Amino acid sequence: MKNKEFLAKMVALSAALVPVSAWSQNEAGLVPRRLEIGESKGDEGVKLTSKGQVLPGDLGTAIPEDLTPEDTVALERQRILDSLPDSVKKLDQAKQFEIGRLLTEASMFIQGIRLQEGLDRLIRIEAISPDLYQTYNLRGAIYTKLRSFDKARAAFKKSLKLQPNVIESSFNLAELDFVEKKFPEAEAAFRKLGVDFENHFARNPETGKLVEYKLFISVLLQSEAPGDSKEKEALAILETFDYLDDYPVYYYGQAALAFHRDQKEEAEEWMTSAAKIYSKPIQTIYVDALVEMGWVDAL
Repeated sequence: MKNKEFLAKMVALSAALVPVSAWSQNEAGLVPRRLEIGESKGDEGVKLTSKGQVLPGDLGTAIPEDLTPEDTVALERQRILDSLPDSVKKLDQAKQFEIGRLLTEASMFIQGIRLQEGLDRLIRIEAISPDLYQTYNLRGAIYTKLRSFDKARAAFKKSLKLQPNVIESSFNLAELDFVEKKFPEAEAAFRKLGVDFENHFARNPETGKLVEYKLFISVLLQSEAPGDSKEKEALAILETFDYLDDYPVYYYGQAALAFHRDQKEEAEEWMTSAAKIYSKPIQTIYVDALVEMGWVDAL
């Protein structure tokens, strides 16, 4: 395919794709899958998206290296413009692009724990357009990192008010219940996500698998004794995970179960097995849940 044809195709495709991420996403184009023999596990980081998303996502199409600098700039500019909501399409294109650029910078700063610089970008966005749901979603991410959960919840709810039924903010609210260890509430929220966004998860299975994983842990940690109803319910969820899956939900589900049963060595064996099969970026969002539960030290 010639470069110009590729550029046109990518511009059209970018308008239809809504990559989602849980606390993070690889903007470089992470395609979750199992590693083949001899492949590198890689050390790429996972990042928040410029859309304020806090779930895993996938664009999966590499840009050819032989694109001219002008084509690359044009492609990136169009990608940013296409990612913005209809609420800012009434603004002139220069302001739209500035909003997209600032959102990108804010997400990068927040992911890098440069929270004040991230907040500065959000303030500058609000001066241009005060009612972007992405801005409030990123504010929620900042407050979550600061462990100011009440403020984070208010920000995510504001984001949903501005853009009802958006997966990013809905997931983040469920995630807040999870990190606050409000497991009955987290269970209900993750179950609702599975129903409300069933079609979305069919198109983006990486996000659906993460929701199932968080649901499993939320149910498991309501168990008060071996063999009780909640443990049986959790084990029934675990049985639906497949060790041949493209996502490490089976291995980290088994690790979570072992940690819950105080079988640390077994849990670490499951994590070691996952590390041999899946790339580091794909594992990060699963390890994060174990960190939140206090089973694994922060990386």
